[in-house]
Amino acid sequence: MTSPRVETDLSLPAVPCPGADPELERFGRLAAAHLGVPVALVSVLTETEQLILGAVGLPPELDATRRLPLSHALCLDVVRRKDAVVVGDARTDPSLAGHGAVTDLDVVAYAGFPLRDDSDEVVGALCAIDTVPRVWTPADLAYLADLAAACSSELRLRGERERARRSQRQATEAHRHSRLLLMMAEAFTAATTVREVTRAVSRVAAIGLGAPMSGIALLDADGEGLTYTSMDAFDGHGVEALRHARITDDRPVSYVARTRNPVYFRDHTSMVARFPDVGRPDADRDRPLPDGGRAVLPLVSRGRLLGVLTLGWPVPRQFRQENREIKSALAGYTAQALERALLLDQRRDVARTLQDAMLTALPEHASFRLAAYYLPSAQADQVGGDWYDGVVLPGGDLAVMVGDVTGHDMDAAARMGQLRSMLRAFAWDRPGAAPSSWLARLDRADDGLAIGTVASAVAARFSPGRPGDPSTPARVRWSDAGHPPPVLVRPGEGGRVLDPGSDLLLGVDPDAHRRDHTLDLLPGDTFLLYTDGLVERRDVSLDHALDRLAREAGRLAAKEPERFVRELTAALVDGRPADDVAVLAVRVLRPLPA
Repeated sequence: MTSPRVETDLSLPAVPCPGADPELERFGRLAAAHLGVPVALVSVLTETEQLILGAVGLPPELDATRRLPLSHALCLDVVRRKDAVVVGDARTDPSLAGHGAVTDLDVVAYAGFPLRDDSDEVVGALCAIDTVPRVWTPADLAYLADLAAACSSELRLRGERERARRSQRQATEAHRHSRLLLMMAEAFTAATTVREVTRAVSRVAAIGLGAPMSGIALLDADGEGLTYTSMDAFDGHGVEALRHARITDDRPVSYVARTRNPVYFRDHTSMVARFPDVGRPDADRDRPLPDGGRAVLPLVSRGRLLGVLTLGWPVPRQFRQENREIKSALAGYTAQALERALLLDQRRDVARTLQDAMLTALPEHASFRLAAYYLPSAQADQVGGDWYDGVVLPGGDLAVMVGDVTGHDMDAAARMGQLRSMLRAFAWDRPGAAPSSWLARLDRADDGLAIGTVASAVAARFSPGRPGDPSTPARVRWSDAGHPPPVLVRPGEGGRVLDPGSDLLLGVDPDAHRRDHTLDLLPGDTFLLYTDGLVERRDVSLDHALDRLAREAGRLAAKEPERFVRELTAALVDGRPADDVAVLAVRVLRPLPA
């Protein structure tokens, strides 16, 4: 096995040496020392070459590469036969005389024994080589057989360790994927708006996938373009040029929308190379986008394209199959949450239209000035069962009502509309009757017509004073069906809760007795009605909340009624109430001269 012939005849590939394996190298040393041969090898075969993992006596050129083409691999015969190959002089053996190892590497005597892996397959050979003829004794062959068996045990152990490592990696990856899927499920559970879905995607992408850049491009209503809901992650001047894309554009987001196939790019540069249009704003940016990996995924739910999800990483990234699967899962969760959010948006639009239609404009009256404010719940459809109403009665009195049907959704809004309309009709039909009779008739109608709605309400009738006669002041008469008490706001005296006690809720007992309460009013007085969403808090007692309401109302007594109801609501509610809020104020004007 002389070095000149190896150098001139083999044309070995110029690749780095795979490196000697310390354990397998030891087997080579033992074979060479015990048998007194110049060369001993521990080799395994690949589909294209022989890899020498343990060796003694290799010439420098071959020792540098540790690789042989199959044409020069005598261990190939061992692997094919699955048995030992032993020859004293290969030059005289008809089957080996022309072998490359014999003609080019000076192999004369050869004894090779099979090496088996953990699946008991022959994968290579442990061999002893001499450059002169040799008679292999039974003791020599027995020693090589034992050494090959020990070497095979080492290979099996390595295979088992590698299999265990693979299993552990797979288990770890499976656990990670499960945690990611759980994170996704939890992140999107509470998302009910497009903005909340966008925030959930950003959080999952950053924490779970290490992608600090993410964006959702929604399909426009006409289906001809896409618009990103947020470009915050892709910061820098010039990025706004990418907010909108036509379906026909030569951009990744447009391509994915047209084909519904995801695309992955190792880095931003490769994405721009394929889609040059997406790189045009790069020169205008204050800060260049990181040249990292990009994934662009379709958002499809029940066969309908909703938009496209773009993910970005700060460094180049290779997308293996398992990585693509988890990103597809994120796109699936996003699409489902997005569809739900869009449907809820549509419901909220319809519900708000319904609510606005039922909360008609308040009437004008010469002796009273009315103002109202409605703030929907932050939950569900953002509409509900709270209502206010006012109507000028035949004869000149003013009737006002505030009520609250249980629930804050479209169903509650629909039931509220029925009660509101009936109560208005009852007040108009009997303008001289007491408000308690209006509520009693409403209670009986709720039962008799099988509406079956439970609600609280306050109905009040305001009678103006006689012009020029201070002995006949304005007067209010009201009846309370399980509703929070009214508040009287008198300039200079502050606010006062009027709580003579309320009667039974509507919808409980149609024959319940109902009372009326009467109060004289002075010019400038404000009579305030409201629903419980203005005052009820889980962590505050009702008495404390009513005291605060009276104080805040007194503080705002000088405000015009429109500003009064708005500023009072803002002072008591943080803008996202847990329940609907309706507020109605009736200001007593100075009587006209006689």
